[in-house]
Amino acid sequence: MSTSSDFPDPFIITPQSQHSHTIIFLHGRGSTGEELADSLSEVNLTKITTEPATTLFSHFPNIKWVFPSAKLNFSTVFQEEITEWFDISSLTDVSAKEELQIAGLKNTVPHLRHVVQQELDILNGDASKVIMAGISQGEATALMLLLLQEHTFGGFMGFSGWIPLSKRLDEASAADIPSLIKYTLGIEDEDMKSSADFGKTPVFLGHGVDDAWISFTHGRHVRDTLSKMGFEVVWKEYTGADEEGHWLKEPEEFDDIAEFIERITKG
Repeated sequence: MSTSSDFPDPFIITPQSQHSHTIIFLHGRGSTGEELADSLSEVNLTKITTEPATTLFSHFPNIKWVFPSAKLNFSTVFQEEITEWFDISSLTDVSAKEELQIAGLKNTVPHLRHVVQQELDILNGDASKVIMAGISQGEATALMLLLLQEHTFGGFMGFSGWIPLSKRLDEASAADIPSLIKYTLGIEDEDMKSSADFGKTPVFLGHGVDDAWISFTHGRHVRDTLSKMGFEVVWKEYTGADEEGHWLKEPEEFDDIAEFIERITKG
């Protein structure tokens, strides 16, 4: 079992005013936390503010942004060593060979639980002040933290991703999912208890209908699965994003993200 010391340090954007919330944002396969932060910093908001050259970071000066980075691993899909949160055998059939996914998630999830706990320690244990987010494989990984229900987060944002272990999760009841994930990933933390407020975390999901890498049908499956579990899901479909549709649509999706964050952080 890997420890957090085996992972690169997260890239952090510190709040410019009094720290009120933290967003933990997971990158996609082949990227790093710093690369994701750099990409987010290049796009200005157009809808939620009249101020020129306003990014997500500058618009929310009270938010601390934490961008963890995955470790290098040999990718079965690409047949080379890249950064990834877990291995997967197919980008089309994302439920194939789930044992590959499980092996990586057994390393990654404990590390990310540690990252979350570090932020909770700073925020006096208030999980409503933490927003989990991820793009592509980062969304898939962040969903494991959401569905463990160790904490009721203030919000969850997922983009262009899918649900790992979907075959197992589709057959389970909502109430059984946290314990199923815990068992599957070998989490033996006896002090870990699932929150009683299952499904209370607000969710924003976005996916490009023209995504050439991860079909938007996988995103719809995330939407439908979370909705059945009782989560309040805001679902948006986009067309024409960069990276063959496998990125955030500029500027529309950035504006939608800002509105979602504003609703959570400003009430």
